[in-house]
Amino acid sequence: FSSSGVEYFNLADTNSNLKGFIGGFATDAHAYYAPFNNDDGRSGYAARVSLSDFSSSGVEYLNLADTNSNLKGFWGGFVTDAHAYYVPYNNGSPHGYAVRVS
Repeated sequence: FSSSGVEYFNLADTNSNLKGFIGGFATDAHAYYAPFNNDDGRSGYAARVSLSDFSSSGVEYLNLADTNSNLKGFWGGFVTDAHAYYVPYNNGSPHGYAVRVS
């Protein structure tokens, strides 16, 4: 555990909407980032990064709000073997839209 072991990249270099996350979670294969807020206000852009390719080429993302415009503004999440879950928080006002992604 030292500064020489730090690796990083900017998710927003992959897509400019990939910023403003609150919370994250991981599986053996991926690190997940929970969408909350970006330059356009509340965000639905969920991202995950391959742990075997921790770089911009290992990034996958989807805009949950493309499915339903209320699906943005989450506060963390959790994962099972089959699904990622995002915890509802605030999409401009408090909301209860629970999301599951396979």
